[in-house]
Amino acid sequence: MNTILRKTTGQTLMAVALGFAMLAGCTKDKKDVDYASKFAGTWNGTATCNGGSGGTGQAVFTKVDNKTITTNYSVGTGSCALGKTLTGTADETTINFPTTTVSDGCGGSYSVSAHGSISGNTLTYTVSVNGAANGSCTFTGSK
Repeated sequence: MNTILRKTTGQTLMAVALGFAMLAGCTKDKKDVDYASKFAGTWNGTATCNGGSGGTGQAVFTKVDNKTITTNYSVGTGSCALGKTLTGTADETTINFPTTTVSDGCGGSYSVSAHGSISGNTLTYTVSVNGAANGSCTFTGSK
């Protein structure tokens, strides 16, 4: 009887362990959650800037994968202006574009970083520039 009890107990523990392993396999891995789609698209709103002009406009974000998002911008002015792309990471409610150093068409150097967040249907997005020009702009808008 002691042998039967040990086998039954061992089989029960094995079945419970397999059940937990199967449940763990069914949970969605955080890397598979599509955070970038929340930010992707065209946002219409207004920007306020220090060190530059603000006004009405758009912020456009493109989804690369579930967590990666890009946005285009330009550095420099006039004939020195060059188009660039910032690449960032999205999570549940925020996007972060780490500081990157770029040059305009005339050799001016800039450090550019940005971050944003969504609250309800509103996106708040701030871009900061330091170097050949300094300043930041905060955009607030909705899709």
